[in-house]
Amino acid sequence: MTTRSVFAYAAHRIRRHPAGEITLTARCLAPGCRWELDATSDLAAGDEACMAHTGLNPGHDTFERTWSEVSLVTRLDRRDKLPEAE
Repeated sequence: MTTRSVFAYAAHRIRRHPAGEITLTARCLAPGCRWELDATSDLAAGDEACMAHTGLNPGHDTFERTWSEVSLVTRLDRRDKLPEAE
């Protein structure tokens, strides 16, 4: 009797977790500036905070912004079609 390996490939999808939220952090890249935006799920307020920082500090117009989300990977049933790009 011999041993055989069986490989099975399954299609999966990855999406934002339904119970998760997107968060934004930012920091000013002006030389010597230490301004940072704490993580917030209010993306519009985060954008406003960056613009307010620039308004109060001319020349501080370049930011590093980072978005974060929790994702969920699910295995697709053979009957499911791969989703279109979201």
